[in-house]
Amino acid sequence: MSEMTIEQLSSYQNLVVTQPNCPFCVRAKAILDERGTEYTTLVLGQDLPKTMMVDFIEQTTGNLVRTVPQIILDGQYIGGHDDLVAFLERQVEGDAFGGFEL
Repeated sequence: MSEMTIEQLSSYQNLVVTQPNCPFCVRAKAILDERGTEYTTLVLGQDLPKTMMVDFIEQTTGNLVRTVPQIILDGQYIGGHDDLVAFLERQVEGDAFGGFEL
């Protein structure tokens, strides 16, 4: 596993940080897949150390997180699965992520 930098992580416009056997990660990715949203998946312990994920989110958003998934869409930090659902429910028709019925 190569060490990624904060700058490299910041370059992803659509990113989902996951870990194996995470049901909320599976659900979040299914929602994005249903919408046809293209994204990069980074798996903790394989692609990214957990400490790097924690540091990246804290430095870029000020939030201290310890759970997955962690989702960024269109360069905007969304949060976890429940945050993704709430974000999509708030979108208006015609928005970049709007028009999706959950």
